[in-house]
Amino acid sequence: MSIDPTALRKLVDHALRSRPTLKGNPNCECWRVFAGAADGLDGLFIDRYGPGAVMITYEDTAAEHIGAPGARQAFGAAVLDALAPLGVQAVYAKPFVRDRSRLGGDGPSVLTSEVPAAGVPLPEHLDLTEHGLRLRVRLFDGFSTGIFLDQRSNRQWVRDRCLRTVKSSDRPPRVLNTFAYTCAFGVAAASAHESIITTNIDVSPRYLDWGKQNYEINAIDPKAHYFTRMDTLEFLSLARRKTMRFDLIILDPPTFAAANKRRNIPAWKAERDYPRLIKEACEALEPGGVILASTNCTQLCDPNRFRAVVLEGVGPRRINWLDLPPAPEDFAGETGRFVASAFSPALR
Repeated sequence: MSIDPTALRKLVDHALRSRPTLKGNPNCECWRVFAGAADGLDGLFIDRYGPGAVMITYEDTAAEHIGAPGARQAFGAAVLDALAPLGVQAVYAKPFVRDRSRLGGDGPSVLTSEVPAAGVPLPEHLDLTEHGLRLRVRLFDGFSTGIFLDQRSNRQWVRDRCLRTVKSSDRPPRVLNTFAYTCAFGVAAASAHESIITTNIDVSPRYLDWGKQNYEINAIDPKAHYFTRMDTLEFLSLARRKTMRFDLIILDPPTFAAANKRRNIPAWKAERDYPRLIKEACEALEPGGVILASTNCTQLCDPNRFRAVVLEGVGPRRINWLDLPPAPEDFAGETGRFVASAFSPALR
């Protein structure tokens, strides 16, 4: 099926009507406007970031032609026309290939061009609001923007849980944020109370620096927290040897990660390695502590399949499952693309 800009504008208008609580919410400036097949066109996703929007298209789908060099300007203009009443001033295009490994680490130049497909160029970064937090995003920084929108409700859950723990415990919770990326989960935890100390682990110094910026724009001193460049499994092994323990551990790994032979870091594959990750995280958990585990690995995104992975990692321990908030309205139709569980494993 092919679609023209006029038809796309109608689809976007219809999608907006299904997101009534987000359209006029100044406390949530980052959300999904259009969610692929759930909104009527497989392979197209549109995310709003305050004054900007990102139009993502996947190859080998009905939306592939929308991101093509000769077409993205017209389709971007249609999206901008629909979103302009919300204050959106620019639409950036991100054409995705199915297998990024074949790109050799590089993507098309449009991913890093400050010139949008439609509208006026925006600054190199934007500091935007999510449930009272400020998070820094970059709309033309490559494939990603610095924030995973599908975790919005879970970040709020982390913040609320940390606040409740501070109020009910004689000491503040110790929070470990693994695969931290730009440390949004760490910011959510640290913002709950000034006594909370977070540890953010990632292999990328660039993203850890970005994470420190996220702390700073929330008036949280990054020097009071930890930002460690290390492979997560390597860190969890170190934590076990050093008897480091945490009250809340956040696991949100990528589906795949390449090996780094120079640093002796093996390749990561979620489908294969997630049970081991759960097992190692349990060893670093305080009695009564909680693990928040999530994935967007297609092979694991069935809730029953992911629960089986968690149980495999937990092993013979008893487990107490915790309730997480439902998917927000902009992701409610995207079943099979993301799954998360929160649980408290008992000691052996």
